[in-house]
Amino acid sequence: MPTVAEVDDAAAVSGKRELIRHLVATGQRHLFGLPGSSMVAPLNELQSTDIEFVPAIHESVAVAAADGYARVAGHATVLLYMLPGMANGLGNLYNAWRDESPLTVIASQQATRHRSIDATVGEADLVGLARPFTRLAHEIAPGMDLGFWLERARAVSTGQVPGPVFLSIPENVFDEPVTVTNSRASRNDCAIVPDVAKVAEALGEAERPLIVVGGQLRRFGGAQVLEDLSEKHGIAVAYEPGFQDRLGIAPGHENAFGNLLLLPEMEAEADVVVVLGGRLLLEAHPRPAWFAGATFLAHVNADPFKLEETKVADWACACDPAQFVRTLHGTMTEFEGQEAVRARRKAWLDTLRAQSGSGSGDQAFASYACVVGALHDALDQGWVVDEAVMASPVLHAALSSLDGRRYVGTAGGSLGWGPAAAAGVAIASGEPVTCIVGDGALRFGALGLWTIRSCNLPVTIVVLDNGGYGSTRFFERQYVARLQERGGGNPPGYLGSNLRDAGSTVESIIEGFGIPVSVVREGEDPREAVERAWAARIRGPNAVVVQMGFE
Repeated sequence: MPTVAEVDDAAAVSGKRELIRHLVATGQRHLFGLPGSSMVAPLNELQSTDIEFVPAIHESVAVAAADGYARVAGHATVLLYMLPGMANGLGNLYNAWRDESPLTVIASQQATRHRSIDATVGEADLVGLARPFTRLAHEIAPGMDLGFWLERARAVSTGQVPGPVFLSIPENVFDEPVTVTNSRASRNDCAIVPDVAKVAEALGEAERPLIVVGGQLRRFGGAQVLEDLSEKHGIAVAYEPGFQDRLGIAPGHENAFGNLLLLPEMEAEADVVVVLGGRLLLEAHPRPAWFAGATFLAHVNADPFKLEETKVADWACACDPAQFVRTLHGTMTEFEGQEAVRARRKAWLDTLRAQSGSGSGDQAFASYACVVGALHDALDQGWVVDEAVMASPVLHAALSSLDGRRYVGTAGGSLGWGPAAAAGVAIASGEPVTCIVGDGALRFGALGLWTIRSCNLPVTIVVLDNGGYGSTRFFERQYVARLQERGGGNPPGYLGSNLRDAGSTVESIIEGFGIPVSVVREGEDPREAVERAWAARIRGPNAVVVQMGFE
């Protein structure tokens, strides 16, 4: 009988063998999925390895859990079942795409001999579905070099501009021989950064400089350098508007001011602005104008397609944002010691600190602030997975940790990501997780609770329960206010976004998955309940539902 080495050196092996060999060779400790009947061959092969299969009961959960895992471990693989699985997972694949998560998605496909013009059961153009939300999408034909495509997909996923990749593998490819070649992938880790003198000069001479930072900087490893730069030169730092996938600066840093969405004075008064590793104001509801007082705007992003999506900058650079900020830090040494400039900057920052608040004028934001204040030290208790939606900018302002590494959110806004992502983060990190989620998002992602419970993970779910879809109600109030200014319009009806007395309560949904839950009534301080939950999570998952006013 041939040895494993002799089989591996042969001209061809089965597709299932090649897939599992790739997973083992690349050091993957976990594999996520809900694969279905057409993926049983590789799953059977997987049982002879030490790789742990993490099951889910819905494909959107499998993708989100793998996404959360990838953000901690650096890469993850998830298996899906043909068209139904791929379609179910698209919402969270979109989140991973927005957040540039290094994720390999593999979906089974109908056996090639059964493919038809009108498509058989479960068959579809999976590559066409995946392509808009992936860095690479390809279907493996019988006889193709599967190992080459697996290596290629992983290299793209974790490359200079990371993001999800997709491979469609027909069922017969797993059992039939695939070509095996001895190939070596090229790799270029060089980050090319142009002359940053113009940006350094603008920041060095500015009276009110501002750096707007996105999650890409944290993911590329430049957050600590930015914190040092900000402290040394007295530069204000704010998170880009809206949702965050990571925090580019620690929320407790002396010059960190939170989410720009809630900082209208800072945004209007800044005279030099650098957007670093962000999407340059590609928010869901764009303002007519940004940075009215700025005389110079620079934009840096690893992805050239993100440089001018919504706003043209005076200076732009497609490069590694971490390498850029390192170069900038070194270049700005000539501006050290300008005490008069630093004094004026400090006065501006002190004024901004005194003005800090919700910035929106909406009562809902004030309600969120009262609740998330109890979570100010959540990052010091472990990882934070944030799907608080409307409350996220307020949460950013409340967090006080001097270490921002353990925050994970999504900028995609496709609801139902949080609980499953928390499972992936807990598995990858081996540390406790606080999942902060709105009640609407919890209903979308409730099936992720099954994975948390079945794996008995140390996850505390904190639900901000305002009785439905608070973001929809927020924008309905704004819409009605505009109508009433013109002398018309009805009061808000909250059609479809009021869940206060509709269906199951949030706590009953959580309890249905076997997870202990406590309820904090409106007006009560949630701190004690949260602390009890944190203490209890060493025994497994638990939850706190914080009831809020219906706005």
